[in-house]
Amino acid sequence: MKFLRRFQHGGVGLAVLVLCLCTGSLPKSIGRLQEVTIITDYWNLVSSEVTAILERPVFTPQPEPEFLLRVGGFDRFSSYSRMRIVFLIGTVRDSIIRGVLGFRVDSLGEEGFGLFKFPNAWVDNQQVLLFVARDTERLIEGLRIYGARLYRTVTEMVLEQMTAATFFRGRDDAASRRLADFGFSLDVPKEWLIQDKDSAERFVYIHSHFPDRSVFVWWQDTVFPLVADSVLQLRDRLTAKFYDGDYVDRNAVRAESIEFLGVPCLRIRGVWQNQKQVIGGPFVLYAFNYQERFFLLDGMVFNPGEKKVSSLFQVEAVIRTFLPR
Repeated sequence: MKFLRRFQHGGVGLAVLVLCLCTGSLPKSIGRLQEVTIITDYWNLVSSEVTAILERPVFTPQPEPEFLLRVGGFDRFSSYSRMRIVFLIGTVRDSIIRGVLGFRVDSLGEEGFGLFKFPNAWVDNQQVLLFVARDTERLIEGLRIYGARLYRTVTEMVLEQMTAATFFRGRDDAASRRLADFGFSLDVPKEWLIQDKDSAERFVYIHSHFPDRSVFVWWQDTVFPLVADSVLQLRDRLTAKFYDGDYVDRNAVRAESIEFLGVPCLRIRGVWQNQKQVIGGPFVLYAFNYQERFFLLDGMVFNPGEKKVSSLFQVEAVIRTFLPR
């Protein structure tokens, strides 16, 4: 009954159900890693709010949208429900919404809207996000209230997909064991290299090419203020010394507070530049204090003339494997 209730919509639903019963497994999801497929009949009403949440530009030398949006009405459900990340938007009156939520469709609180998440709802390796309101009047209000949560949730979904892609060829266990000598663990993707010649100064990094990507780790045995300007000044000192003069373009920076490893963390994304070499690209850093120690993890990308946000998500996926010992 569980499968029958979940897959009652559209031709693809029946096909998926038959395949599950015959093989015991779901078909794989499809679509690009950064793509969010939005299924709704209310796009004209909600487009401004949704694009403001999910299509904000990422600072790169040539700004790119953070997520790629594909949009279709409920009539496209059969084909669009096979995508990697699906975002359904509707009201309790919509039969598709009621079919997906089941009894939970009547559990909305006094505010009259809610956000739900379903892993592998119709295909494998899929995340489904559903925003529902009691009526169309509450759709906009609810999206505004849930905007920050929606952004964080979609970011987590994309990073989960990107982690699987980044480590598709596996992990270099020998390289990871070398990093363990410095008091932390970090998953190193296959074909990435370690540079630890400056480890005596508590600076090590891993890197790969085509495109150029690197992740460095710097640490100290005392805490450090999680203030964006202070962290960026520290980053400039480190990259001036160890990355041959790189520095941050202060006009292209976005900082936010998140939680990482159960502690407060400052996440900063922006653009690095190197005046001597006349080059630059995007970076993302995590700065946090953990058990009276401070860690700065930074991932950067150099890929002139090409799209860079996908590679930026890759280095962040590597950063998020970090564990202090």
